Parts: sequence; C-alpha cells; structure tokens
Amino acid sequence: MEKEVISSRQFTIITFLLSIGTAILIIPSSIASSSKQDAWIAASIGVVLSLLVVKLFVTLGDQTPTLNFIEANEKLLGRFFGKITVVCFLSLTLFAGGELLYFIGAFMKTEVMPETPTMAFALLFIIIIMYATYLGIENFARSAEILFPMFVLIFIFFVVSITPQIKFENIQPIMEASKTSILYSIIRFISVFSFSLVMLLMIYPASVNVQQSSKKGFYIGMLLGGFVLVTLITLSILVLGPANTASRSFPSYALAQRISIGNFLQRIEIIMAFMWIVSIFIRTFMYFYTTVVGIAQIMKLKDHRPLILPMGIIMVGLSQIVHPDIVHSNIYNDEIWPIYAFVCTILLPILLLIVAVIRNRKSQGNSAEMDHANSNQEQITDASNAVSNQVNLTKPDNTDSHQENLTKPNNMNSNQENLTKPDNMNSNQENQTNDANTDSTQDNQDNQEKTDNPVSTQDNQDKSATPNSSQVIQSEAGNATSKQDDQATPDKTSSDKKNLE
Repeated sequence: MEKEVISSRQFTIITFLLSIGTAILIIPSSIASSSKQDAWIAASIGVVLSLLVVKLFVTLGDQTPTLNFIEANEKLLGRFFGKITVVCFLSLTLFAGGELLYFIGAFMKTEVMPETPTMAFALLFIIIIMYATYLGIENFARSAEILFPMFVLIFIFFVVSITPQIKFENIQPIMEASKTSILYSIIRFISVFSFSLVMLLMIYPASVNVQQSSKKGFYIGMLLGGFVLVTLITLSILVLGPANTASRSFPSYALAQRISIGNFLQRIEIIMAFMWIVSIFIRTFMYFYTTVVGIAQIMKLKDHRPLILPMGIIMVGLSQIVHPDIVHSNIYNDEIWPIYAFVCTILLPILLLIVAVIRNRKSQGNSAEMDHANSNQEQITDASNAVSNQVNLTKPDNTDSHQENLTKPNNMNSNQENLTKPDNMNSNQENQTNDANTDSTQDNQDNQEKTDNPVSTQDNQDKSATPNSSQVIQSEAGNATSKQDDQATPDKTSSDKKNLE
C-alpha cells in the first residue's frame, strides 16, 4: 500500500478527540468517588502530569521518525523480543476496543433505547469503524476534521446552558480530601486520559507531513482535551454535587438532563450523547486500526485490509463477554486497567526509548571514528600531493630542456631531425627528391668534396642551428605560422647535408 500522510492540523484534532474518548462520561464518577469535591483539583494535576507522558511519546517518535510503534518494537528489540512485546501490546488494543464497544451498547441500552439489545449497537458501530479502517487514515482524518467544529459548538452550547444552575457551595470546602485519595484520583485520571495517546505513535511522526508542527499539535490537542474534561468534572460537581456525581454511572449525561432554558428548551441531553459518540468513535478507531495494522505487520502482509472483517467480528464478540455487568466494568477500570495500561503504554515506550538512545550513541560513535579515519587519510593524501607538486615545480621546463639540447653541438642534428619528423609531407617530398637525385648526387659527390670548403659547411650548420633555436622560442609564444616557415629551412639544410655526405 502507498504511504498515507495527514496534516499537522488533522493530527491535532485527532489528539484532542482521542484524549477525551470515554472519559467524557465515566471519569467524573470515578474520581469523584474518592476525591469528592476536590475531583477537579485531581483532574487539573493529572492534565499537567500528562505533559510528561506526551513528552515520552514525542521523544520516542523522534528517535524513530520513519517507523510506527509496531515497527519500532521489532527494529529496536529485535525480531524475537520485538514480536513478544508487540503481541502484548496488541492484546491491550484488542481488549480495549472490545470494551469500548461494550460501553457503547451499555450506554445506549441504559439511557437511550432500553429495549434494544447491546449486540445491535455494537454491530452497527463496528461497521462504521471497519469502513473507516478500509478507507485509510487519510479519510479518517478528514472525517475527524469535519466532526471537530460540531463537537466544539455543542460543548460551548452545553456549558453556556448549564451555567445558570451552578452552586458554588457544592465545591466547598476545598482541599478536604486526603493526599492518598487525591493521588489515586490522579492515577485513575491519567490512565483513562493520556495512556491511550500511545496509539498516536502509529501515525506520529511517520504519517504526518510536518513533524515540527505535529509535535506542537500533540501538546495542544492533549491540553485542549484536558481542559474539556476538567470543565465537565467541575460542572458535574457544581451542579449535581459530589455525592450525586459519584453515585451515577454517566454523570455528564445526567448533567445534560438538567438543562432547562425558560421551561421551553429542555431534554436536550442527546447533544451530550453526540459529543460522547464522536469522541468514542475516534478512540475506538485508533484501537481497531492499531490492532489490524499491527497483526498485518507481524504476519508480513503488504495490505492490512483482508484482516478488517475477521478482526471486526472478533471485537464484536469480545464486547459481549468482556464485562458481565456494569459493576464488573467499574472494578476493572478502577483496579486492573491502570496497571495493565501502565505496563504496555508507559514502561514499554520507556524501554524502547532507552534502547534507541543507546543504539544511536553507538552509531554516532562509529560514524565519528570513520569520519576521523577518513580525515586522516585525506590529510595524508594532501601532504603527498603537496610534496609531488613541489618536486614538479623544481624540475626545469620542457622549453629549457629543448633549448639546452639545441645549444649542444652533438645533439644539433638529432634535434633538427626531431623537429622535421612531424612534418610528414615534407619528409615524403625529401624522400622522393632523394630517390630522384641519387645518381646526380653520387656523381657530384667527389667534385663537391673538392670544391666545397669545410668552413662553409660549418657556417651552414651554424645557420641551420640559428633558425632552429628561434623556432623553439617562437613556438613557445604560440605563433604556428612562423613555426612552419622555420621548419622548412632546417628541412632543406638537413637534405643538403645528407646529399653532401
């Protein structure tokens, strides 16, 4: 399959909606049962501490910028141990996805359609999830981009509509809860709010076009989601009271039922249900997408789409057996889920980050040693080149050597012959002339030896040497025409000398 890429803005929206998820309905009841009216303080501290969790995920993503979380496990831990950790992680995503389908069925059956079985809601919802997974992460990001403004508008309308019913005495006295209960509430809040953000490592930073902007979007989306949850928890305590908030399974939905504007605008709690469905759709998709893609990568499949249908059926069946009732679900989420999620979403990324840092340092050390060796080799090569250049500079030029050879009487004739050799046409003409005049030259040789003066012969040689030296000087100046003219004279002189001999 081709690599899918989303924008940093879409990634920020996905982070925002994923961080809210199921927490928008169940988290107020969970932390209010232990922290009472100080639940909003525990939630605020939890949002601040979640910055460290996001920092861990961002740092791990920067260490493996081209790999998703499943590929990073096998790359860093090896094929054997990497597959073991991936299987443990995928068991968490599969189980959590089935639990989210259980929450959808339980909520709709309890609050909206009591006579409809939970299987119907889980089946209809998984069809949407499967179709979104089939279309890919790009189309899912576009759908999240469309749902985001609707979510924000409904949230603003919800806050404005419920504000007149606020009672500040419900939040007093402040800081009455014990430190132990506050700590437990913080852990519970972080486990539901920020532990699930590890799913974003499946698309960050490998599938985001601008990594620097997406890094900021990671923090911004988490903080916006935390602001929404803290606001809902605070409103639940201010309007319903801490005791009523802790006793209800879905306090945010009960809070929306209290909206009444002029005894005319009432019973609009379904808008709260829409907000929850949007956020749980994003989280369920990320769990399902991670499970399908992770299994496909373990099995070395090029396309994960053939696994969508069987995994969807398995997740629907799991949603019917994961919790027998709501009491079992609350116990699991309060006591088991924080530990289970901490191991797979915090300890595992920390292990991967440590291994990645060690490996990167080793690779940097090896590269530094190679660079040092290459630099030494380059210095040696430069030194040898400098020495050879210096030796070449000390040697006399070819022109000087030619001039020296020309000035020597012993080598005068040989230089003249060498200068006349390139001129092939003149040499051919000389050979033809010599062949034609061989007899005449032989007949006149005796007379020539008697009549010619050796002094004149020496003068002729001196004259022939003079044009040869001037020829070399003129050839160095680049005058090609004079070179040919000068070469003609020594050619004739040489032929005369041969004839004389």
